Amino acid sequence: MAKVSIIVPVYNMEKYLEKSLPSFLNQTEEDIEIILVDDGSKDESYNICKLFADKDDRIKIIRKENAGVSEARNTGIDNASADFIMFADPDDWMELNCCELMLNEQKRTNADMVLADVVVCKNDAKLSWHIFSEEFTTSDPMFMKQYQKTCIGYSYNPKPGVKWRTPGLGSPWNKLFRRSIIEENNLRFDPYVKGIYDDNLFTLHYLMYTKTLSYIQKPVYNYLLLTGSITRSYKANSLDISERIYKRINDFIDETGDRPFFEDAFYIYVIRRFLRLLDVYFCAENNPKSKNERYKEMRDVMNSEPYRTAFKTVKLNMLLTNHKYVAILARVGSPRLIDFCVGISRKH
Repeated sequence: MAKVSIIVPVYNMEKYLEKSLPSFLNQTEEDIEIILVDDGSKDESYNICKLFADKDDRIKIIRKENAGVSEARNTGIDNASADFIMFADPDDWMELNCCELMLNEQKRTNADMVLADVVVCKNDAKLSWHIFSEEFTTSDPMFMKQYQKTCIGYSYNPKPGVKWRTPGLGSPWNKLFRRSIIEENNLRFDPYVKGIYDDNLFTLHYLMYTKTLSYIQKPVYNYLLLTGSITRSYKANSLDISERIYKRINDFIDETGDRPFFEDAFYIYVIRRFLRLLDVYFCAENNPKSKNERYKEMRDVMNSEPYRTAFKTVKLNMLLTNHKYVAILARVGSPRLIDFCVGISRKH
């Protein structure tokens, strides 16, 4: 039985696979299995995966009808056989010693979760911040709870490496998970949120069962950050997805029974999500609605919950600068001014 199952959801990723797949196959830890879940790709993704699988029997390909990234990852979990599970996206790549470093740390500490740093690849630049200020192993339940709070609201990191920079903190791809914890507690990625924030929700719930966590201050994973107009294109279902995410976060908070502890972090997430709505919904250049229609809808949303309470009560000193400005503008209640400022920011 392999030591690690690497689960990779694949959907129309033909132009990335010839870079990503070798980074999984050429790991210095060879005792791995790679589960490629083809989620109904329409391009050459499956054929490329098959070319690699024909040369290496550690690859298992599963084809299924398209149902989204959450269901693809869940299919991978259902077919995993190793004691530990890692996740990767098909447009990213692992450092070649990723699995070895993570397994060695797990063996040394017997941790239920091991996490490490991420390199963010943006255009031609590579950016890396330490998630935490130092390497550590902890079994402190309060730390796990604070970590969960940070997965919801970025500014509550109990050991920040860089203030309010948390690449990889809630994401699944820089972590080693114990499969027995996933199976015994029926942990899965939630398709209800349509592939947005499902990774953080998975980590939030996994941390409920994590007795020991270990962090190594080394980059193990390269995350390709797509930028430009494609990431700001109009997404008609954005408001619905936001409501779904808020529901699931509130469900989690209710499950913990400690709303006062998590509520401030939730309002930070609402502000963060509102900025995303500006990009892909209200102020998206290809939004088919007139400006007056957009402004009315934006005003209605700002006056609804949880936005109204978030704008009113969020702690401004806990927000990133651009989030703070939007929160202040939202308190003024002027969609036209917000739209103007978004336009200015895009020019710089």
